[in-house]
Amino acid sequence: MNDKRRLASLIIWWCEGTKARRDKRWKNSYIRPIEVTNTDPKLIKLFMDFVRKDLQIEDIKLKAQIQIHKGDNQEEIEKFWSKISGIPLSQFNKTIVREVGKKVGKTRGTFKVRIYNQKKFEEMEKLLETELEEISSGSSSVG
Repeated sequence: MNDKRRLASLIIWWCEGTKARRDKRWKNSYIRPIEVTNTDPKLIKLFMDFVRKDLQIEDIKLKAQIQIHKGDNQEEIEKFWSKISGIPLSQFNKTIVREVGKKVGKTRGTFKVRIYNQKKFEEMEKLLETELEEISSGSSSVG
């Protein structure tokens, strides 16, 4: 496992990711998707490399969703994020189109990767906890 990629990706998930949340359908039940949302292609690419290489999540398990504004070129933006993430368009959820924004045509939207795998979610929680403990104690594995 690439230590720097792991640490950077865990921080990305910690800051930009969705945390476990209550499942409204069942009492005392939680949903634990691995999700990261961002507009930076480099950040998304780094996180996708971590998901594939370090967590060993199969491509078929990856889902994506984009938010754009009216007036943005939806097809172009979807193709852009598919290329950056390596997720085929067939695995994209419906694109969310918001009211006209302040930078119509100047952004590439907001990209979200989503993975439903409770075991991998819990693995990431443990990895993050371990890294934070090591950093706090001054013995981080990143060198």
